Amino acid sequence: MLKQRIITSVILVPIVVLFMFYMSSHWFAGLLALVALAGAWEWTSMATKTLLPKLTYMLICVGLMAGCWFVLFVLNQDHVRLMMLAGSVYWVFVLLLLSFYQSSWIGNYILEGFLHYSGYFVITIGWLAMASLHQQNPELLLFLFVLVWVADIAAYFSGKKFGRNKLAEQLSPGKTREGVLGAMVGTFVFSLIGVWLWQEQLEWGAAVYMVILCVLSALISVVGDLFESLLKRNAGMKDSGFLIPGHGGVLDRIDSLLAASPGFALGLYWLY
Repeated sequence: MLKQRIITSVILVPIVVLFMFYMSSHWFAGLLALVALAGAWEWTSMATKTLLPKLTYMLICVGLMAGCWFVLFVLNQDHVRLMMLAGSVYWVFVLLLLSFYQSSWIGNYILEGFLHYSGYFVITIGWLAMASLHQQNPELLLFLFVLVWVADIAAYFSGKKFGRNKLAEQLSPGKTREGVLGAMVGTFVFSLIGVWLWQEQLEWGAAVYMVILCVLSALISVVGDLFESLLKRNAGMKDSGFLIPGHGGVLDRIDSLLAASPGFALGLYWLY
């Protein structure tokens, strides 16, 4: 499985980077929207197997994205900042929810309703955050992508090597506290490299702020991964889909980005 994941990543990553730097913000936002909608389809498929509710869910997502498109490309950035703030607050709430999670909640109609309707907000705001970062500078979006990838890779290998204490056994038995610590260390080192590359653009205080923002964004990316684990556990599924060989579904690959992007985008607004 690891070999298949590496092969898939080697093929997909250059394609993503190529599109990121050679497509206009409007076109790239459209491409991101297609990926996000694929994730939305997987999200609603974990809640219902009936076609009509799925199509209704997708139409609502399209409508919400159209509204966000208007906000991003027509209105001023103050509206985008407000939506990024809402997204950041939402993920803090999810962190608190996961902290108190009990396996007895599975099947509870309140939890099921929350998980189902959360998809509208998570996918739409996450997509808007990434499109906004690309509009500012494609390098910022690429930096976020690599940051989340570094956190994921560092968590995987540090968890494999040193993992002893489970992070959230009821949600994701494979995740360990040592893995999360490895992710934090990996993103800290990567953020230092980023600050060094941008040293001419950042003062000392801004550099420290950037490092803290990167580590916090990596931490929230873990929360996004755990939240999708809750969604899959409630649906009785191992993967959200099967479109990406070795990785599962689209949602399995973008869950961390959807969680990390609003706070990261908001943090950059404050920085600049």
